[in-house]
Amino acid sequence: MTKNKILKPIFIYSDNYNIPLQGHVFPAIKFSLIYKKLKEDPRFENHKFIEPVPATIDQLKLVHDKEYLNDLIYLRFSKRVYRSELPLNKEIIDAFFLATGGTILAAELALDAGRAMNLSGGFHHAFADHAEGFCYINDVAVAIRVLQKEKKISKALVIDLDVHQGNGISKIFQKDKKVFTFSMHEEKNYPIKEKSSLDVGLETGIKDEEYLNLLEKSLAYIKKNFNPDIIFYVAGVDPYEMDRLGGLSVTKEGLKKRDIMVRDFMPDKPIVIVLAGGYAMNTEDTVNLHVQTAEVMAELY
Repeated sequence: MTKNKILKPIFIYSDNYNIPLQGHVFPAIKFSLIYKKLKEDPRFENHKFIEPVPATIDQLKLVHDKEYLNDLIYLRFSKRVYRSELPLNKEIIDAFFLATGGTILAAELALDAGRAMNLSGGFHHAFADHAEGFCYINDVAVAIRVLQKEKKISKALVIDLDVHQGNGISKIFQKDKKVFTFSMHEEKNYPIKEKSSLDVGLETGIKDEEYLNLLEKSLAYIKKNFNPDIIFYVAGVDPYEMDRLGGLSVTKEGLKKRDIMVRDFMPDKPIVIVLAGGYAMNTEDTVNLHVQTAEVMAELY
């Protein structure tokens, strides 16, 4: 893959990503607002925007237990579902199946195009057998298993820079040497931590310089020790200094530098970008930070 081949990432989006969560801390309206901003921006007029189809049950079974999936399909509020902090209804479950299909599609397209960004996804707290946080289906884990089953990849790297550790992803791949999971997160924050291939727990209040230095060192370590076929970037924007659910003090400029660092550290590898978290006091800030990630991946910075 040449550097010139990856200047125009493909974007995956559906209007059905949006879910009704009026007054909830999770800004589910953000998906449509991000899409609107990108479509109205002339710099993205030559980029492809593709609508996904839902993940199939067979695809989901590559990661998730049958009984847990049945709970979701039949809307059974079981012990496997009660840890979710979202309502359990058909519209929301359908949105998760669709977002997972979007991450699978982004992964398949990234193998050829170099970069693809799902304008949803990054539901990294979902475990194989239960829901957690705002996550019912672990879309990144499912996409990796789909690519492996289809023999399109052997090894995958997950770079998770959400403010919260991707505990579901870490647990799912804990014994799998072909998937390297890296999580850099606020240590004294949700959730209960699982062991990743590489964990960097950050002190509350950390600012741009130290944050970026730690990221640079971590990426250098990964480059020396793991050679993936594909990279999944869980690009949560909740390390932002004005986030309601995070305690870090990273600025918008710091997050831009973070995204550039991830984009450039293995430029010959395909990269899949998913949104993950973002809960700024002003939803417009969250939207603009996700759009900034899209701008970075389109090499507008």
